[in-house]
Amino acid sequence: MKLSPEERKRIYEEEKVQIEAPEKAAAEKETASSTNLKPNTAGLLCYLGGWVTGIVFLIIERKNRIVRFHAMQSLVTFGILHIVIAIASVVRNLVAVSVAGWDWLFYPQWVAANVVFGVFVAISIILWIALMYQTYHGRLLKLSFFGDIAQKLIAKLDSIKGEELEHELSYTKTEAKQPPPPTAKEAPVAKAGLEAHLEGTRAGRVAASVAAIVWSAIFLVFFNFFSQYLAVYSREVVDGITRWQIYPLLTPELSLVLPILNVTLILSIVGHSIAIAWDRYLVRQITLIVLSTLGMITVLTFLRVFPFDFSVMPHAGAASVAPTVTVVVLILITIGLGISALVRFIKLMVNIARQGVRPSPTPPA
Repeated sequence: MKLSPEERKRIYEEEKVQIEAPEKAAAEKETASSTNLKPNTAGLLCYLGGWVTGIVFLIIERKNRIVRFHAMQSLVTFGILHIVIAIASVVRNLVAVSVAGWDWLFYPQWVAANVVFGVFVAISIILWIALMYQTYHGRLLKLSFFGDIAQKLIAKLDSIKGEELEHELSYTKTEAKQPPPPTAKEAPVAKAGLEAHLEGTRAGRVAASVAAIVWSAIFLVFFNFFSQYLAVYSREVVDGITRWQIYPLLTPELSLVLPILNVTLILSIVGHSIAIAWDRYLVRQITLIVLSTLGMITVLTFLRVFPFDFSVMPHAGAASVAPTVTVVVLILITIGLGISALVRFIKLMVNIARQGVRPSPTPPA
């Protein structure tokens, strides 16, 4: 039966749609995101803060499984490596403190712990740089051991078959996607300066929030569990036995500051996570105003309680100057946070009065 040109064209178009449908569906899954970030940018941020940002993106990214895989791989990889590094560090410190004189330099336990420590630190740095570089350039770097664990965990967490996730990961392009140069008919439309500026700073806002989350998590863990290590260390030899004495710079009065400090740090993590997931001008500005105010209150609490003891410092001159320097620094931080909160509040009121709060980001921070 002879087909007309119109029928041939229709059959060709139908076959083309059937062939391209799976690829389009996979492409849509790859680009869909809860954070409105490009997959390569979100993937880079997953690795930027190690396992901390891995946890953050596992929580806020619910759609894009490629980004969720990067987040899980970051959590698994750097979580395991950091545990090994921490154990090696504890072992070498215990050997150094418990052995007399300088004999600990020749103890096999100390040597082995240092070798493990150095090797795994080097591996962590190399993987950190390689993962960020490859991910930002659109290439999926799946690690042989950590990546397999991450893939199984994501498949179980998202209640999907491992083969389905494997297919999505294999679909990811191995080369960075380069947009075609604009033609004369498809010249890029010039947008208003403010709107173009805002679109260009989306990644910057997310990066700033991720950095704030990472530092808040670090301070939260440090002040609650490791504050005694902010100290002056002194090596003393008694009867031929070397002992390290630790003189903490923070006093027990720190417990009076911890409640407000913990609230501020936890709200910082929560607030910046919300600001990443829901990038709206009003949400971000209110979050930053509240966090600046809480930060100011926290620093003022430090000034009032002043849980520092600089008398343990070995140098008398430094011990006498340190309290004054600390007070000046805390006062400057308080002033800076207060000015930041006030300026943001004034800008927010002015923008609301002029044009109202838009559903998309408006004037930048």
